[in-house]
Amino acid sequence: MLVESFVAKLEECGVPVRKEDNRLRLEQFQKKLPKRLPQSFECFLAGYSFPSFDAGSISLFAWESDSNDYTEEATAAKGSLSELLLPAGYVQIGRPDTGNFDAVCFDLNEGRQNREYRIVRIDHEQILCNWHVRVSGELWPSFIKFADAVISSAESKVYYERPSL
Repeated sequence: MLVESFVAKLEECGVPVRKEDNRLRLEQFQKKLPKRLPQSFECFLAGYSFPSFDAGSISLFAWESDSNDYTEEATAAKGSLSELLLPAGYVQIGRPDTGNFDAVCFDLNEGRQNREYRIVRIDHEQILCNWHVRVSGELWPSFIKFADAVISSAESKVYYERPSL
């Protein structure tokens, strides 16, 4: 129910979310990760495709085809942030909505019920300059709390920019 309400809020704010069976794509993506994603986020990715959008201080990556930022980050290409993030137990799902290049990630390092890991911000300069992963702060205690805040916000904090033609 949470995911459906979250999607309804996104659609109400103009984000073109499409209901799609993405279970196979999700399965392929998760094979590249050190641990499974939070159960709530799995439900979101398994059932919907969407472009990148801003919500709750996060610019979430697009999930529209087999070629997307999630799977690109999961490959941990040499020289990418994920080359260090994934082995350290962090899966990048976006960036701050301010345009900053820090990584917004699930912190897979703590055991949580239903894998509802906290969402943290990782200092990208520490990775690039010192080859060190440093959490600069927790953004949300879980995807559930994030989605619930977006749903219940009286002021819409969702932003989607349609691509120019």
